[in-house]
Amino acid sequence: MFSQIIIKHFLFYLFLLFSLFSFGQYNGSNQVINNGNMRFGNGTQLSLNSSGNFLQPFYFINPPGTWRNLTYASLPLFSKLGVEGDGSGEWNFNGSLASNPVMSNQVFDSSNFTINSGIGSGVLKVKGDITVGSVQLELINSYSLGLDQKFIEVTTTIKNISSSSVSNVRYWIGTSHDFIGNVDNLTKTRGNLVNGVFEELTAINQRSTALKINSGDEAVLFFTTSTSGNTSHAEFSFGNDNPSTINNPDTAAITVTNDGSYSLFVRLNDLAVGQSGSFVWYYAAATLAELDEIFLEVSEAVDEVDSQDMDLDGIFDQDDACPNTAGVSALNGCPWPIYIGNNYKSTTVSNTIDITNEEYLCSLTASGYYNLAYHSGSSPEPSVGDYLIFNNKYAFPNVYVFGSDGFAFMKLKDYNKIVEVQKTNGRIVAIYTCQ
Repeated sequence: MFSQIIIKHFLFYLFLLFSLFSFGQYNGSNQVINNGNMRFGNGTQLSLNSSGNFLQPFYFINPPGTWRNLTYASLPLFSKLGVEGDGSGEWNFNGSLASNPVMSNQVFDSSNFTINSGIGSGVLKVKGDITVGSVQLELINSYSLGLDQKFIEVTTTIKNISSSSVSNVRYWIGTSHDFIGNVDNLTKTRGNLVNGVFEELTAINQRSTALKINSGDEAVLFFTTSTSGNTSHAEFSFGNDNPSTINNPDTAAITVTNDGSYSLFVRLNDLAVGQSGSFVWYYAAATLAELDEIFLEVSEAVDEVDSQDMDLDGIFDQDDACPNTAGVSALNGCPWPIYIGNNYKSTTVSNTIDITNEEYLCSLTASGYYNLAYHSGSSPEPSVGDYLIFNNKYAFPNVYVFGSDGFAFMKLKDYNKIVEVQKTNGRIVAIYTCQ
């Protein structure tokens, strides 16, 4: 009934493995982000702090040819994360909260960031683990600043590295004390970017994905493409927190002038073990005379991001849970990697294997007997009902298990088990534990 054991090694395996991990390498260093129009820190400081946030933002105004600070004193941007608790309301202050959580195992990727004659541009990434209550998360901030741009684009990714699912995931980014140049009392206006134009809200409970902060002659823009984003503001108060995070965006006035704080709030989806959620946000600064042009440039950048597919997996980055690692549309973009045997057995009748007679497949432990594959499950170890896809052209069915009918049996390297896979669609129909 069984065909003979077929040993098949794919020559492209090393290439694919290199491609997969080259996207995720973090072997660079922190940098001074300063493109001549925007900078973060005093110009000599490394720009990202232990929380992965950028240091105090500045923009260059000419005339008079000076740098303007965009927060009070020397404040970096402020972030807050929330998890768990009653999440029935999109915005809430329930569960566990952490302000500016410090990253452990912090690493940087500066491979796409270039500095020439003190001017830096490109993409700088920072990654680290953070703790919110008892929940363990991985946080990645990817900062992209073009050579001539007056705005920075940031992709924030939060991954659940705990042992159980995480609910009610929330993120705030902003400042606890706003300031532009020499002005402390600023006007905050909630609105949206529509076709490159800032449109003020007409009702207080409308969603605001853009916030304009201006001093009269100069302005800052906070904006996100996230459909669950919203903006808020509040009076400044002394302390180590950001008062605007406590204010429900649905109750924040459309416009106000005060010595205050502001934040961009994003509610993310609940995260299964190993699952990630991402969103893109923008921070811009310019004179009011330049602001309309900046709005248009940000909108054009959004359109470009919406049509990007960095990993060439056929999924636009805006819809891809892992835009820097090749995913599969059939597996919702970002499947789990798994090492699976390149020795296998075939049958036309399901559930006919006797695990006690599978000493050979069960005995294989050396890495050379395995290839990299992916599965669609909610945790690293696959389960019956998950779909499995192999590392050859990312398609169902695959030449790895020959034919369009029947079933194939292969060992999972890390779990000492054999999976039975339906050849027509890659579905795992049974799992057997090696004796």
